[in-house]
Amino acid sequence: MRGDPSAIVAAALTGILVGAAMVSTRAVSADASPATLAFLRYLIGLCVLIGPAWLGMRARTRTRFARKDAAVLAGLGVCQFAVLIVLLNHALGVLSAATCALVFSTMPLFTMLLAVLSGQEAFSLPKLTGLVCAVSGVAVLLHGAPLGGTGGGTHLGAMAALIGATVIGAVSSLLVRPLLQRYPALPTSVLAMCAAVVFLLALCATTGQPLWPSLSLTQWGHVAFIGLSSGVGYFCWLWALTRLEASRVVGFQALGPVTAAVLELLVGRQWPSGSLLVSIALVVSGLLITQQGRTVARSGTRRQPGLLEEGADHAGPGRRPAP
Repeated sequence: MRGDPSAIVAAALTGILVGAAMVSTRAVSADASPATLAFLRYLIGLCVLIGPAWLGMRARTRTRFARKDAAVLAGLGVCQFAVLIVLLNHALGVLSAATCALVFSTMPLFTMLLAVLSGQEAFSLPKLTGLVCAVSGVAVLLHGAPLGGTGGGTHLGAMAALIGATVIGAVSSLLVRPLLQRYPALPTSVLAMCAAVVFLLALCATTGQPLWPSLSLTQWGHVAFIGLSSGVGYFCWLWALTRLEASRVVGFQALGPVTAAVLELLVGRQWPSGSLLVSIALVVSGLLITQQGRTVARSGTRRQPGLLEEGADHAGPGRRPAP
């Protein structure tokens, strides 16, 4: 397998955490509104990231974001953590969870298409084959699940919202990657998530959603895990983007539905079905194929920062010169 092994592990961990968070979200979604749950999720995630970021600033040069870049990062944070979730929740209110999971799993294909069209990545047949194989694994997993919706909304509008959420995820992956060539992943994660928390706080306040819902101790444990997984997962996702092409990183999101299915089987103490085993084989095989292509750095790409390395703005001190 080619590519940075640590980045591959980080991308895979992100996909696994997404699937685990799906299971915990189902345990509390009936007693907390989507806006409230999203606010708590990213507030906890932000708290998880602030500690290491503060220690990093004390040990190294403080990161200084250019105003334009800071505005872009804040906008990406709002889009990815707030707008995407709102669209996805709207789709889930009309369409089945299986339909939403299947369409959302095509995000790697959207990412590759947009990356090739924008010139960020070169077309690779092995990569395309691997991504299609991984998405097929998700389709096998969801085979037989009800695809029709139970909500009263319009299916066309819900499908448009679902596709919109998928495209937002793909576009965010592409737009944030050039910024990660200039700024370390940790402070970038904090800035983007902080903007999302402020937006969600305002959304809850204006819509009358409670910030502190009435939940059991077990449910609060699920909320804490969701927040922890969001903070760790988002940092791992950004850090992987500094070392791998966006389509390769996003491809690991196919592990999410598989992880959720495995965890639900473990909780229910059930044996895995044949479709789950086939799905796991297809997803893992697809991801292995995707990682076989050589990652070619574009001309002018700077050296990537270290895992917890603190950087500065374009001309600021503390940056190591590119080799």
